[in-house]
Amino acid sequence: MDREELMSIAADAVNESELKSTDIPAISLYVDQILNLVAEKLKDGSERYHDRQLTKTMINNYSKDRVISPVKGKKYTKEQIVQILMVYSLKSTLSIGEIKRVLDGAYATEGFSESDMTALYDRHLDIKNEGKWFAQSMLGDLIDHNTLDLSNDRDYITAICALASLSNQLKNIAQAMIDVRFPEPEESDEESDKEKEKALEKEKEREKDIEKALEKYNAKIEKTMEKAKKKEAKMKRSSDNNE
Repeated sequence: MDREELMSIAADAVNESELKSTDIPAISLYVDQILNLVAEKLKDGSERYHDRQLTKTMINNYSKDRVISPVKGKKYTKEQIVQILMVYSLKSTLSIGEIKRVLDGAYATEGFSESDMTALYDRHLDIKNEGKWFAQSMLGDLIDHNTLDLSNDRDYITAICALASLSNQLKNIAQAMIDVRFPEPEESDEESDKEKEKALEKEKEREKDIEKALEKYNAKIEKTMEKAKKKEAKMKRSSDNNE
């Protein structure tokens, strides 16, 4: 493989098509309508993204984990759809908990509204699209700087490892930024007590399981000893008869 072939692969790999806020109707939508919107948009991008579709389970989990605003009824507002798309865009890199902290932090900002959420999402997509070209340029620089020969298996594997390592480092930086600005909320005394109660219940259950296991073990030992005694008595009687 030469450099031109790799750059072609890279271009296809980052060719992801995502819904912009202007693609979303101003009216509230049912889950199936949201899924259809996203699925149709994915078709405009690389084929590798066609099977990475948003699902009903994902949306239900986002709502259940309170990553998006509470849903009233069965329809989602445009603001909630934008929240869903933001989570969907970030979930391959950040955990749901980390994304929730970021969105909670955004909404904690004084005066943060639906229009601000929409603007944040659109800005995110703009920078993400710029990042596609930046990633390809960085790949070229990586090859040139390290004089990698892509026709050589070792150099090809080295390039893969370097990209994976760089991806992980950038992820670590993003997580560190979240920890600094949006740290995990401290557990309340009530939540702490509940956790302690759960731990205590689990410990009691574990002790009961151990007791049951010991009872079974002791019963098995007693049964074995009883059989041994009977066998010994039988052998003794047989010996006495022979005498």
